[in-house]
Amino acid sequence: MVSWRNRILLLLLTAATGVAMGSVSALFLWLLALVTGMRERQPLWIALLPVVGVFTVFLYTRFGKNAQRGNNLIIDSVNENEQVPLRMGIFTFICTVLTQLVGGSVGREGTAVQVGGTIANVLGRAFHLHHPYHRILVMAGISAGFGSVFGMPLAGAVFGMEMCFVGHLGYEALLPCFVASFTADSVTRALGITHETYAITSVPAVGWYSLLVVVIAAMIFGVAGRLFAVAIRALKLFYARRVSHPIPRVLLGSAVLLVAMLALRAVPYAGLSTWMIGAGFAGKAQWYDGPLKLLMTVLSLGAGFQGGEVTPLFDIGAGLGGWLGLVARLSPSLLAALGMISVFGCAANTPLTTLIMGFELFGNQSLPFVVIAVFVSYYVSGRSGIYGAQRVTAGRPFYRPAHPGETLDAAGNRSLTGYLVTHIMARFKKR
Repeated sequence: MVSWRNRILLLLLTAATGVAMGSVSALFLWLLALVTGMRERQPLWIALLPVVGVFTVFLYTRFGKNAQRGNNLIIDSVNENEQVPLRMGIFTFICTVLTQLVGGSVGREGTAVQVGGTIANVLGRAFHLHHPYHRILVMAGISAGFGSVFGMPLAGAVFGMEMCFVGHLGYEALLPCFVASFTADSVTRALGITHETYAITSVPAVGWYSLLVVVIAAMIFGVAGRLFAVAIRALKLFYARRVSHPIPRVLLGSAVLLVAMLALRAVPYAGLSTWMIGAGFAGKAQWYDGPLKLLMTVLSLGAGFQGGEVTPLFDIGAGLGGWLGLVARLSPSLLAALGMISVFGCAANTPLTTLIMGFELFGNQSLPFVVIAVFVSYYVSGRSGIYGAQRVTAGRPFYRPAHPGETLDAAGNRSLTGYLVTHIMARFKKR
């Protein structure tokens, strides 16, 4: 009787989470469009980067408690039944919008996942949902956030089952994740929100040259995803060891970001920078687009600004892929599409989500190239990722085995990259 009560309650709360998250996503995306337009019309908004940085750090330090752990707290709520405070969703929503206003290079998924996870946690605890069902509801909240903010309900459904683990898929949450993701996406669209669409204009025949180019490009995408994750972690560690107090630390990080943005003429890479995706698909990307966006995002997130990583990863991958397509004379739109999904997939450790995303966005005509690019980039990226709290349940061939159940951060610390990052940062501290 208790089991059936919890199952019925779970489905009802899943639908409620989807409706609530869809409404929040609509408001969030509308506000992002508003503040992006404001900043593009008046670029001087970027001068307020230090102000928003200090406000964000003060808010989280003074009132946030464990909310500053962000997506990793959502993951721990699934794996360890950690409580997620309501303030987490409110804080990340406000601070992400402000960060976009002043030009911080951050994305949307972090806010959507945190808000979705917060809504699910609050509803689950309010209705005293038992833990096995409560964790499923949180996974559904993740799906609702991802699916509605990107307009990819199918990929969002799988993302909720895959995000919290490496080498495992939470099949027990299959139906709730699909219900939440599709419900949230439907609500967001019903409220008038439309999403960008990109098309592969030409798909070459499968041959030795096209396969060679795709494999080489996929290896580059894997390196880019690994560099992205490792660089953010290293910069956060560097700032933390050099400046102990969070307010001076974010002021330093904001100053570095602002100087780099002006010195490198990288203001176009501020905010979401989704123009990079269009440029990549149109074959107009430059070789420096991807590296500059990566640098701006690392400096933004490393300094402590709030926001996600996925949209910048899309930008980096599409820009890099589009340029590689020009160099190789092989369909820039195809390489941009492969880069867009592959850099995200290997950085997030979500290969199945990435495959589904490739099919959902671009259909089945390019599927052979999508499969190759996703798998090759995933294995090349190694034991790294943007979600340090992910639980490693299976390793990758050619890499040192992980201890079952350990976090990605713990597994990464035992890798060569983790060793180098830790010891280099230790030497900086001694100086």
